[in-house]
Amino acid sequence: MTEITDIAIHVDPACPWAWLTSRWLAEVEKVRGIRVTTRLFDLAEVNRDREADERHRRSHRASETALRVMVAARRAAGPAAMARLYTELGEAHHERGEPLDSAEVLRAALGAAGLDPALADSALADASTRDEVLEEHRVIAERGAFGVPTLVVGDAGPMFGPIVDSRITGEAAGELWDRVAWLVASQSFFELKRERTGRPDVGRSGRVEPVVAG
Repeated sequence: MTEITDIAIHVDPACPWAWLTSRWLAEVEKVRGIRVTTRLFDLAEVNRDREADERHRRSHRASETALRVMVAARRAAGPAAMARLYTELGEAHHERGEPLDSAEVLRAALGAAGLDPALADSALADASTRDEVLEEHRVIAERGAFGVPTLVVGDAGPMFGPIVDSRITGEAAGELWDRVAWLVASQSFFELKRERTGRPDVGRSGRVEPVVAG
C-alpha cells in the first residue's frame, strides 16, 4: 500500500506564482502518493501600510474579498469545496483576467465549483469571515511563513516555494516533487534561490503586467 504524504499549500488568490504551484501539486496528486489541502494566506495583511503602489493595494484588497468567500465555501461544504473554488477563481483571474472582487465573478466561480452563488454575498455580510482569514494567516505566519506559495509537508515547518513559471504536468510534475520532497526531508536544508527572469505563464500575462504578489 502506497504511503500518502499530506501537504498543505497556503495561497492568496492574487498571486500567479502560488496559482502555478497549486496547479503543479494538482498534477502531482495524479502520479504520486500525496494528498493536498488548500489553506489561506493574506498578502494584504503582510503588506498593510507598506504597499509598493496603488496597483498592489487594489490587487490585495480584491484578493481579501475572495479569501472571505473561500472561507464561506469551506464552512458550507468543507476543505475540498474551498479548493474547488480556489481553482475556479484562479482560472477566472489568472487565466481570463477577471477581477477577484467582482460579485459576478465570485458568484460564477462558486457556481462552477458546485456551490451556492449566494455565498458571495453572505460571506461579505459576515465580519467573521475576515476574522477567520486573519486568524489562519496569523497561525502560519507565526510558524515562519512570509509569502506564497508556502508548503507544509507532514509535520515539517513551512517552506516558501517552489516557484515555477508555467504549468508542469504528468510525470514531469512527479519528478519535480521527488526532488522537492528530498529537500524538505533534509533538516540541514533551508534555501535555494535564483533570480526570476520571466513572467508567470498564465493567460492574463499577455494582457496586463501581473502583480507579483508572493
